[in-house]
Amino acid sequence: MLLTGASRMFGSAMRCMPLAQYAMQRGAGYRPLRALGTTRTVHDTSADDINKNRAPAIRRFWRNVSVGEKDGALVVLLDARAVKTPGGTPMRISARQPALAWLVAGEWESQKEFLGAHSLPLTSLVSRAIDGLSDASVRADVITKLLKYFHTDSVCLHDNHPRVLAELQERHYAPIAAWARSTYGIDIKTTTDMFVLRQTPEAADRLRAVVEGFSDLKLAALERAVMTAKSFLIGLALVEQHVSVEDAACAAQVEATAQTQLWGELENAHDLDNAAMRQILGASACAALNA
Repeated sequence: MLLTGASRMFGSAMRCMPLAQYAMQRGAGYRPLRALGTTRTVHDTSADDINKNRAPAIRRFWRNVSVGEKDGALVVLLDARAVKTPGGTPMRISARQPALAWLVAGEWESQKEFLGAHSLPLTSLVSRAIDGLSDASVRADVITKLLKYFHTDSVCLHDNHPRVLAELQERHYAPIAAWARSTYGIDIKTTTDMFVLRQTPEAADRLRAVVEGFSDLKLAALERAVMTAKSFLIGLALVEQHVSVEDAACAAQVEATAQTQLWGELENAHDLDNAAMRQILGASACAALNA
């Protein structure tokens, strides 16, 4: 069995990232359809149509999973064969990150008869770093894309009403903005009007320089966290270990939480969203450790 020796040390971290398929439909929140004055038309889709567009399932072909060492790096082995990225490159993990190697191995060990579509978040991040972000032009494009989130960052938008939303924003947004100001010595503007929110070029340049110094894997973790949280500052605070996964998730879901308190919870949908959010942010935080 894989979960012996050193891998037990990371059991709790693995439990924080449930390895299960889920349907994720994220938004800022919801209101009942009647309240929004909208209607919805449902179109029947046959099982044949669904199966026709579904990617072929990959059957588990390995029996044992382990972690080995090759050329000074760590590799995950499936029956003594090293895992490769989708691009065909051997997946090497820094020797500084044994926890990450065991967690990636745990993802593969947890697979049942068929490979889960969304059950390899850490493997996906490592692959993204190797196949994509090792290219200088791709790195530059990704950093530019991420900084666009900074200029309209939800952390910098503070509403006056409703009160429940204003209180949640103050509780979760204000500490992250204060941390970024003090850590990077930049001016971060906040406003109640999203249409005038824009950060200074000096602040953006300072944060660009910080992110340009990230390793490929840490940048991959930041990219995934920012795209999931829809906030540059929340993602940065997470990979820089200023906030926990739970704190980052709560900050990212401020508007959805406020909507839930005002309008009630949409049964099952929010549970799926919460699990997906924490899985992805948890993977990002683990990948960024010592990266």
